[in-house]
Amino acid sequence: MPSLDDSGKVLIIGAGLGGLALAQVLHNHGVPFELFERDESPSSRKQGWAVALVESIAAMKELLPEETTKHLNTTSVNHATGDNDELAFVNAVTGELAGKIGGVPYGLPGSIIRAGREALRAYLWEANNLPVTVGKHFLRYEEDENGVTAWFADGSSARGSLLVGADGLHSYVRTQLLADPAQVPVQSQYVPIFGELDLPQEQFEPLRRIANAAVLTSGPGLRQQIGMLSMEADGSKARYFWALMLRRDDPKTLADWVVEASSQELYDFAVKNSQHLHPTMKNIIEYGGPKAMISPQPRFQEFVTPDTLPSGRVTLLGDAAHAMIPLRGAGANTAILDACELGKLLIQAREESQAPMSIVEPFVAKMIPRGRQAVLASRAAGNADGDDPAAYLKKFQREKKQKNI
Repeated sequence: MPSLDDSGKVLIIGAGLGGLALAQVLHNHGVPFELFERDESPSSRKQGWAVALVESIAAMKELLPEETTKHLNTTSVNHATGDNDELAFVNAVTGELAGKIGGVPYGLPGSIIRAGREALRAYLWEANNLPVTVGKHFLRYEEDENGVTAWFADGSSARGSLLVGADGLHSYVRTQLLADPAQVPVQSQYVPIFGELDLPQEQFEPLRRIANAAVLTSGPGLRQQIGMLSMEADGSKARYFWALMLRRDDPKTLADWVVEASSQELYDFAVKNSQHLHPTMKNIIEYGGPKAMISPQPRFQEFVTPDTLPSGRVTLLGDAAHAMIPLRGAGANTAILDACELGKLLIQAREESQAPMSIVEPFVAKMIPRGRQAVLASRAAGNADGDDPAAYLKKFQREKKQKNI
């Protein structure tokens, strides 16, 4: 077997959370890699709002330096307040609290990190002086018996033994790997409308009394997320986002309209479709007005990995392999679990002087079912039986218990 010398380099396409986590694992264990990203910095473009780190924390603690994971909670939306992140499950119509998760000091059983997505990306990007090659727009790859070459829009190329597509929902790597026009992300049954705004204390305190990081509500045909993003040092003002997510039998029609609608039209539609909600849940929508509507509006799409992937020197992780709607907080956790699993296999291959491509098959054998389960469970969380927040919470807790979290 060939040894893991310079020819054993791993090429990672995409510095999202999954690609960065994989790069950090390889960096920590001396496995050669190059990480390529089209953005010039971790804050070059909007990264979304926040993610709840749950099962992925233990995986990172196993493979990253203690100093890195020790300060992971500095990415929390509550870092400035010092509060322990908690999420609440609430009836969207009555306001009744079904239960909470979190609220436990970081590092103890039951703790979570409600990380700002941009803060988490920046943390994983900058920790341990991670080398990231920026401004690289991936175009295609070429495999041969000795390795794989990645080609970029600027005419440059890179050579390695394994290429990992961590380039997100609209993955160029996946498109070439599967070579099937039918294997593309599809419209979710849920159509979201997002707003982002600053709230004065009298507006955000009712929300923080329910939960300090995020309030997750459910009701007939809808889900709503309300989450804090940051707070002023003096506590006078906080940045929040809200997402009103509507279930539709014909979601594409509404999703297409949302993309084209004006801020006023989006605001009017959101207000109209939230009038029956509890005052605390609808007030944040009404308070922000049309100027709170973000542009462009995100679109919820799903991608379920095929039963298998073509064998060779190319594989996928994260949203490139399995994209899900954010009803269970599973997307970031699953991407990081993919990265840690792949990282462990590559570390083992290095220790045993095996070629990196030798681990593709065992990785895919674990990644595909895990990703498929996450996509389908996230979809199921939006079904009618999840309209009851108590049932929604119980299902969430049962899944975490099965994973020994």
